[in-house]
Amino acid sequence: MITIRTSLAALALAASAITASAQTQTVCFTDAVPLQPTNWTSTVSIPKFNPNLGTLQSISFQLTGNVQGTARAESLDAGPTIVNTSFSANITLTRPDLTPLVVTLPLANFSDSFTAYDGVLDFAGASGTTHAGINVTDTQSQVSPPPVSDLALFTGAGNIILPVTANGASIATGAGNLITQFQTDAAAGVQVCYVYLPNTPPTITCPGPLMASAGVPLQFQICASDVDAGDIVTIDVSGAPAGMTFTPPLPASGNPICVTVNWTPTAAQVGNFSIVFTAIDTRQRSSTCTVNIGVAECHLLIGTGNGNSGYTIFGHYYATQLSSLRTFFPVTMVDMPTFGWNQLPQTLTVQVVMYNPEMFPTNPDQFSRAMRVTKTGLGTLSTEYFGLRDGIGLRAEVFTLNGQPRVRFPFTIDGM
Repeated sequence: MITIRTSLAALALAASAITASAQTQTVCFTDAVPLQPTNWTSTVSIPKFNPNLGTLQSISFQLTGNVQGTARAESLDAGPTIVNTSFSANITLTRPDLTPLVVTLPLANFSDSFTAYDGVLDFAGASGTTHAGINVTDTQSQVSPPPVSDLALFTGAGNIILPVTANGASIATGAGNLITQFQTDAAAGVQVCYVYLPNTPPTITCPGPLMASAGVPLQFQICASDVDAGDIVTIDVSGAPAGMTFTPPLPASGNPICVTVNWTPTAAQVGNFSIVFTAIDTRQRSSTCTVNIGVAECHLLIGTGNGNSGYTIFGHYYATQLSSLRTFFPVTMVDMPTFGWNQLPQTLTVQVVMYNPEMFPTNPDQFSRAMRVTKTGLGTLSTEYFGLRDGIGLRAEVFTLNGQPRVRFPFTIDGM
């Protein structure tokens, strides 16, 4: 037996990556043993799976064996006979401990009818034959695990050296007196593919830009997850303003993990806020998202008539178009109070005022016209407008809840 250490690793080694599914990926490596006379023992060198890529799920081994050569047979029998010849080699890929991974048996079969021995041992004529230029290939595959230990064996830095053997296995039968001669060369090609869950960073989702108003509760949710179910994802935050709370408290971990954010800005927090949320997985891969919140002051004023009165709310002075102010509500275009029909007097006057120096630096104080609202019947209203409009449109809306009429005062802000 000849032991040969192949030098083709540097030339034949190749890698390719393809997507196997929505989650798993595959990376493959190849090496080869060149054509040479059997019987031989050689090795192939295959890079181990890099754990930085992800978590190894399975390994597929493919062995392609090629056998080439010549088969000769001569019958020495005194009468005619049929000789059956099998030209082949047994090619085996093993682990470093020599336990087999894949076996191939390239095989070419021949059946020849011979006469009685013609007296000349030439592997030709009527009693002999020569099959030259034989070239056969066989490819076999195997997937591991089992055993589970292969996942650890093939993971790590550097290469793993895998022995390959090729042993001639040619035979001829049929004659009682038979001379055979086989010239057998064998080559092997090896492909090892690693199927793995990639170590992709976790995903984290944040809402788009948000508008908030001082005194109005704001709530939104941050969620994160990792494609690898075995990973734990931790959400944390930077730049959170005073008074902002998180449920569960941060940092919070899970996979998936969602955090509910609550915040009621104060009048002192009018302005723009950028809050950065970070998701970090078990392997310290991270992703971030940013929530941008613009905080203004916006109030729904309820009075008794139209006029020109000024009021200080949350420390900011507003010149209104009301004769008197009964109450006010911090509002946004989304969050606003609703009133039962009997909560409202027969006639009232409402106005919306806003202080937003961040979005409207040249015109921070904006307001709607004063709107007089009069009940004209159960569930019906009439409206009348007074004064000037600066950037805000206001209307009255009646809707039914649990069979009872209710009222709200939606508004719009120009440019938002």
